[in-house]
Amino acid sequence: MAADMRIVVVALALAALPTAALAQGGPSFDCTKASNAIERAICENPALARADREMTAAYSALSAKLVGPAKDHLAKDQVGWIGNRNHACAGDSDAIADCLKVRYAARTANLRVFADGVYPFISERAIYKTGKVGKITYSIDTRYPQFDGPTADFSVVNRTFAADAKKSDEEATPKPDSGVEREQTWSYEQAFALHRPSSSAVTVAINFYGYSGGAHGFGGTACVLVDLHTGRAVEPGGVFSPGDAWQKLMVGIVTADLKKQFVKNPGFDDALEPASLAKMLRDPSHYCWRADRLELIFNAYDVGPYSAGAYQVMVPYSRLRPLFRIDGPLAR
Repeated sequence: MAADMRIVVVALALAALPTAALAQGGPSFDCTKASNAIERAICENPALARADREMTAAYSALSAKLVGPAKDHLAKDQVGWIGNRNHACAGDSDAIADCLKVRYAARTANLRVFADGVYPFISERAIYKTGKVGKITYSIDTRYPQFDGPTADFSVVNRTFAADAKKSDEEATPKPDSGVEREQTWSYEQAFALHRPSSSAVTVAINFYGYSGGAHGFGGTACVLVDLHTGRAVEPGGVFSPGDAWQKLMVGIVTADLKKQFVKNPGFDDALEPASLAKMLRDPSHYCWRADRLELIFNAYDVGPYSAGAYQVMVPYSRLRPLFRIDGPLAR
């Protein structure tokens, strides 16, 4: 009961903040009562104060639309997000400011996605670690989603997100044979962005970047489409009608687009070989289903060298909709 009351109190307090905050031009809280380094950093930085106001406004607008379990879930998730923020954003003033800037932008964007349609009951989970192994100093800041909704059993999806986060954490932690006799600084950061391609589906875009020695870091984006009705991750074959028509269409679209991109940003010579490209396009992690289009993402080394960076191919739904399954998550 005490925990439930705390959630309600936090929700009411946050919902009441935007009007006063906008009037005073500061953050969403009283800077004379700033009690920690995070709050002081926000009060001292106009850009962060504005980001705090915008995030609180998005939260309050969403909270005002919700009732019952959805409203309570949002409040609990917001408390968790604040705790994760305070735990992860540490160091000198520049490090704190950079951390807050990224976190506020991501949170505000996700809150706006929550407000687009039926509330999806998604919460943020986090793994945060710092330490030293030999002469290697490392930090790990991993955020991933958890689907808590009552509409389906999301246990398999949630276990997958949690297991992937744990695996990344383990791989980013130095081992005794990781060259610990040399001074190094390792890091791994992972966040997630949400998109609503339909009322019954959410795309989770996992964005990650790390450095664990070597000439350069590693990073990229991997996407997962989650069906809110079934609770399952959906592969391309679950979006498109049966048969290979969609594969032929996708190979043609991607080949034509990448050929144009390769003129200015050369990729691998064999990247456009039809059979290998078709195989790659069966991998669902390349498919970021957005609200208004499909974004196909090819990370470094997928179709080009590290120096080329990532390649994106944008496809409007008007080109794809005739091939969508009538009972699929994007046709509902």
